Amino acid sequence: MEGRTDQQPDVLPAALPLVGRQGVLRALEEALDATAEGAFRFVALVGEPGAGKTRLLSELSGAAAARKLPTRAGRAAEFEQEMPFGAVVDALDDHLEEHLPDLGPDATRLLSAVFPALATMSAVAAGPAAVAADGRQVARYQLYRTVRRLLEELAAASGLVLMLDDLHWADEATIELLDHLVRHPPRARVTLAVAYRPAQASPRLAALVEDAVQNGRGLRVPVDPLTEQEVAQLLGLRVPDARCRELYRASGGNPFYLEALARSPQRPVAGPGDGDLPPAVQAALVLELSGLSRNALLVAQGAAVAADEFDPALAAVAAEVSEDDTLSALDELVARDIVRPMAERFRFRHPWCGTPPTGRPRPGGGWPRTAASPPTWRGSARPPRCAPGTWSGRGGSATRPRSPRWWRRPARSPRRPRSPRRTGCAPRCG
Repeated sequence: MEGRTDQQPDVLPAALPLVGRQGVLRALEEALDATAEGAFRFVALVGEPGAGKTRLLSELSGAAAARKLPTRAGRAAEFEQEMPFGAVVDALDDHLEEHLPDLGPDATRLLSAVFPALATMSAVAAGPAAVAADGRQVARYQLYRTVRRLLEELAAASGLVLMLDDLHWADEATIELLDHLVRHPPRARVTLAVAYRPAQASPRLAALVEDAVQNGRGLRVPVDPLTEQEVAQLLGLRVPDARCRELYRASGGNPFYLEALARSPQRPVAGPGDGDLPPAVQAALVLELSGLSRNALLVAQGAAVAADEFDPALAAVAAEVSEDDTLSALDELVARDIVRPMAERFRFRHPWCGTPPTGRPRPGGGWPRTAASPPTWRGSARPPRCAPGTWSGRGGSATRPRSPRWWRRPARSPRRPRSPRRTGCAPRCG
């Protein structure tokens, strides 16, 4: 049955209901029930940007409150990765400033190297046991055991639910501490819940979660895109069925993109050149792209002009960036999950990643061109033809490359390059 035909964005409620997450919510509730009964639980929420991980942590907080379990929440930040234990400090430091457990002077002095709230207390003035937060002057094992004891003390009265978001930005010290806590869990009622983007997570974080799952010490919960049926359920009768299908196709089932589109008075933007992005998505893309180097931005712009799926040579020519700089830029874009490698090409994580983050797209599609230095392909004034095997993967391989430099490996049976006169750009070999 068709829903209402009113397509104005104000027909949607201020807060949309949570749908399609029954399995995730059930896993979180089981972890809380186990903690309420005295056990330690580790849960990792894993999903793409906008999948709803933060919303699920909020649901976890509400469920914990219903069980009278105290919660502490923190997050890692992209531009604070030089701060050791950043996410843990964000979660606990304010609480410690007002509620310091009695750990003894030595333990408190040791923790003062991690938590600024403790370093400012007169009772922990600098002494011979004071150490740098990076652990260079103390055995890391001793520091991690002391943090574990701190969690035990905080959880002694009523339990503790510690939630750490955006751990794909976490510093190495935070990941190492979490690894210790999972392998040597606090002997108290503690749930440790983390959330991160898998494509941007450090190998150590991914290995920590995998090891915890394999050894029965933790649970990895994927947060997948919504299905078309779940999108219709989320929007309900406020949005007609045809528009629900259109919104699903444009958003790919991503809840953040879906809500931004549903609230926008304009038709969905399917990709570059289709119109303005919703303000919420535009702001998110600006933030996501803000940390990229100049060459990475140029290559992303060039790739967006070329196609949603592209090979490195085409992106390099469109961006007017040298071969080596293009490879380095693609390494950066893959690490930031802006683009993803496919069998022999790359594609944007979502078509909107190839849409200009500010302003309107230029008529030809893609991002507005940015002034770039002239092509510098080995000193040539213009891009040369591909030599056999250049920019090529091994034919027929289904293995995803770990780095864009994989394309430079010679192919076993390179195909004959096309003439650039027929394509209007440098040929793609392999």
